[in-house]
Amino acid sequence: MSVLDRATLRHLAFLAPACLLLTSCAAEGGAVGAVATGHFSARHQFPVVMVSWCGDSPPARIDLTSEEHGWRLNAVREFPGNELEVDLSAPGEDWSITDTDGAPAYRVVPAAEDIEYTLGVTSVAALESDSEHDIASLRFDTELMAEDDGVYMGTDAGGDGTLVGADDFPPEC
Repeated sequence: MSVLDRATLRHLAFLAPACLLLTSCAAEGGAVGAVATGHFSARHQFPVVMVSWCGDSPPARIDLTSEEHGWRLNAVREFPGNELEVDLSAPGEDWSITDTDGAPAYRVVPAAEDIEYTLGVTSVAALESDSEHDIASLRFDTELMAEDDGVYMGTDAGGDGTLVGADDFPPEC
């Protein structure tokens, strides 16, 4: 056996355990829910969102974008457990807020109730890509939050939200 073959064989021996380690740390999807209050004031503010994740990678970033503007909430700490609640209008000290260009932002307010926003939640494992939302994503407008009562739920499959009762969130992994 040549020296090159032995070196290749040695690297291949380490490949299987490394793959297991990487896949055990990767996010395994999840869900995000925007709380619809059924109250007229919901047209003028972003909702509280509930995030549930599967696996060991908690949310590290929440992107909230429309065609006109976008915000990025970056976690300043790691969250324990598998569930989290964030008020998008006032996210608190656990999050730093910028616009999508990286400039500091201090207010997260919808421009109008009929503008569609995309909410994307990204784990620590997926921070290499600016557009990847491996935990969950959801499209909504604040008019929906004012008309319905429940939770608009989006998953790692993306797309439009599904209205569910508050007791039905989060779904099982």
